[in-house]
Amino acid sequence: MAYSVAFAFMTAEKEDNLAWALQMLLKLLKSESDMHKVIVTDKDTTLMNVVATVLPETSAILYYFHVGRNVRAKCITNCRVKPKVVEMDGKEKVVNEVKPSEIFDTIFRAWETMVESPTQKSYASNAILRCL
Repeated sequence: MAYSVAFAFMTAEKEDNLAWALQMLLKLLKSESDMHKVIVTDKDTTLMNVVATVLPETSAILYYFHVGRNVRAKCITNCRVKPKVVEMDGKEKVVNEVKPSEIFDTIFRAWETMVESPTQKSYASNAILRCL
């Protein structure tokens, strides 16, 4: 479960501004041990680098939505199937054509099943099954 603990309004999302915001957040907490061990971010590599510097014991991970968007984009651009063409009655016909949407749906459902696994064991099982 993700939730917001603070908001900061900055003139620019530069490394020094982000570091300052995280340092102020640490000051607001009773102790550094109150800081959660995971921070969920969008694809902002600058923020992820600052988290690694200011909070070295904390992991910065990508928000599920952004990862899903990347999976969708890669599926759309990389999952193409060449139609099988056969000769029937002296004419070429396309047979067993797999629609790109079917490939996309299959891959995306497999990804969702894997990342939504409730346990590490089911995650590993889903990951292995999906790769076969």
